Amino acid sequence: MSTEQHYAVDRIRHRTALLVDDEQRQTLVPTSRLPRDLAEGQVLLVPVDEAGTADWGRARIDEAEGERRRVQAEQAIEELKRRDPGGDVEL
Repeated sequence: MSTEQHYAVDRIRHRTALLVDDEQRQTLVPTSRLPRDLAEGQVLLVPVDEAGTADWGRARIDEAEGERRRVQAEQAIEELKRRDPGGDVEL
């Protein structure tokens, strides 16, 4: 029985993607093994077998999860802005 794991695309350099799973583990994967239209900031849903091996060839972009994470990050930033009184840095 296989499961699926989310991976965020942290960056893409020299035809290699740095992917980060939900436990913050980083994995380098050649972009040739991933969806062609992959871009930084997107979220992949990747089948993983019982041994924990990801099937990169069957990875697909999860637009809904990517949007959910973008909204969550924007809300966290706005909350931090509301709580920051400012004026604590002198130049």
